[in-house]
Amino acid sequence: MEPNIHAGVKFLRAMMNEYYANEPMDQLDKGLFTFAAYSAGPGCVRGRRKAAAERGLNPNIWFNDVELIAAEKIGRKTPTYVSNI
Repeated sequence: MEPNIHAGVKFLRAMMNEYYANEPMDQLDKGLFTFAAYSAGPGCVRGRRKAAAERGLNPNIWFNDVELIAAEKIGRKTPTYVSNI
């Protein structure tokens, strides 16, 4: 089981580095967006960030910004997953 945990952490770190390392967000939000991307896919999260910006929400903050758009567009599964972690 321990090798699976290490592999999972490596995968999440790789996702964070690929999709969020250079984004203008704090480390907490980088982690939250990584978990959201793991759940819904990075393309889906990119679309929700764009929709948040178009509505005047901050596309670099998960809670109460992109989270709201995600819940509206794709349901509560991903926002619940992220908030449970």
